[in-house]
Amino acid sequence: MTHTNLAKETFLQFMQAMYSWERKATRSLRNQADNEMLKDELAAIFDQFCRSKKILRAREVSLSVRFPFDYKLETHPIVDEEHDGNQAYIYIKENRSGLETLYRFRMVFQEGRWWIDKKEWLGDGKWINSSL
Repeated sequence: MTHTNLAKETFLQFMQAMYSWERKATRSLRNQADNEMLKDELAAIFDQFCRSKKILRAREVSLSVRFPFDYKLETHPIVDEEHDGNQAYIYIKENRSGLETLYRFRMVFQEGRWWIDKKEWLGDGKWINSSL
């Protein structure tokens, strides 16, 4: 697998892990006792795939889940990719009731592997920070 394909593979693994967490959280959020378990599982996903210094991890506090889910590839397909040395951008498109939003994830290659460094959405022609 090429260096740039590893960035996409890491991103796809992150999307799958987050989608699984979202499905589990939807079933468990009604039970207050599950909140700590959900926080721990989400923190483990972020620690495995994301650089902790820059990424906005607000979901760890709110444990929020939207429907349709934010990380389901069938409803949030990859629409473009850019690679430049040790950085890659992966773009996904979300369509909620006819309102399309373009997101991009910046990936960085550090310590021998790819990490998600930032999530942004396109608004008024500029990229705006977004939380995971």
